[in-house]
Amino acid sequence: MKGNSVRAGTAGITITGTAQREAWQRRVLPPVEVVAPGVHSVPVVFPDNPMRYTLSYVLLDGDECVVVDPGFDSDEGHGQLLAALARLDVGPREITGIVATHFHTDHLGMAARLARGSGAWVALGRQERRHITAFEDAHEESALDQARMLGWGVPRERVAEAAISPEALLNMRQLADPDRRLRDGDSLSVAGRNWRIMETPGHTPGHICLWDDDGELALSGDHVLPRISPNVSLEIRGDTDPLRQNIESLQRIAGNDHYEVCPAHEYRFQGVGQRARVLEEHIEERSREVLQVLTAGASTVHEVARHLTWSRGWESLGDLQFRLALSETAAHIRYLVTSGTHPGVPGLMLAE
Repeated sequence: MKGNSVRAGTAGITITGTAQREAWQRRVLPPVEVVAPGVHSVPVVFPDNPMRYTLSYVLLDGDECVVVDPGFDSDEGHGQLLAALARLDVGPREITGIVATHFHTDHLGMAARLARGSGAWVALGRQERRHITAFEDAHEESALDQARMLGWGVPRERVAEAAISPEALLNMRQLADPDRRLRDGDSLSVAGRNWRIMETPGHTPGHICLWDDDGELALSGDHVLPRISPNVSLEIRGDTDPLRQNIESLQRIAGNDHYEVCPAHEYRFQGVGQRARVLEEHIEERSREVLQVLTAGASTVHEVARHLTWSRGWESLGDLQFRLALSETAAHIRYLVTSGTHPGVPGLMLAE
C-alpha cells in the first residue's frame, strides 16, 4: 500500500532500470530482466490498484530458488511468475524459499499458493506481526474500526468506506504465516550472495530490506521507492509512532549511494542515501503542513486530512486511498504529539 501525498521527487538519483521506467511511464508491464547474475526481476500484476504491479525478485543458485515479494495472489499474476520461472528452467515445485519484505497483499499475497505447490519455507521480518488480523470476530473488529473512524471525525456516511470490512479482514487472514523470522544482521545465503537483513520499520512494523554488500545490490521492498513516497500509517494495533520509526530507518541507509537499489515498485536506481534524505525532508515538510492545519483550528484527523495537499486531490480519494490518507494524516499527528509539538486531536489514541 503506497501513499497518495505529494510525491517527493527523484532529484539526486540515477535511474538504472531504464526499461522499467519506460514501462512505468507507458503504463505497461516491464520486461523480465537479469539484474545481476542469479538475480532476476519479474513483474507480477496488482489488479485494480494504481501501482499496477509488484516487482518480484527471483534468486537462483544451483538447486535453490528463493522468490522475494511474490506479489498479489491472482491467477494472472501466478501465471506471470510461473512463466518467468519456466524461462529460467525452474518449475513451481522447485521453489525452495519465499521472502516477503512485509505483510501487505501485494508482497506476501501469493506466498501461500506458492508454498502449497512447492513446500517452500516462508520468511518475514522479526517484528512483522499480524496486527491487522489479530481478532476473534471479524464483524466485531470491523465495528471497532468504524468506531475508530467516527472518532477520527469521518462523516457518518463515509465511515463504512473508510473502515476495514469483515470480508477484507477475513481475506487478509489467508495470508501465509512465516516459517522463518529474519532479524537485523541475519545473513541469507542464496544466488551466490550473502544477503544482509536490515530491519526498516515504518511502512509496516516489521519491514525488512536485503543488502548484498559484496555485490553492492539492495532489495528495498517499499521502504525506498525512486519516485513515490511510501505510505506510513497509524494502523490497527500497529506501532504507536510509525513515522518516527520510518525516519530512523531512512537514516540507517543514508550512505551506500553507489549500490543499485531494486524496489518492489517503479524502477531500479542508484543514490539510495540521497533518496532517503529527500524522503526524510518530505516527511518533515508534510508534518509542518499538518501542524499549520492544526494551528488553524482543525480538530479531527478527517478535518486535517481534507485540508492537506494530495497528489490526486482530496475529492478523488475513495475506499482504500481514502483510508490510507486518513491513516497517514493520523501518523503525522502522532509524530507531532510525540515530538512535543502539538497536543493532538480527540480519538487519536484509538489507534493503539
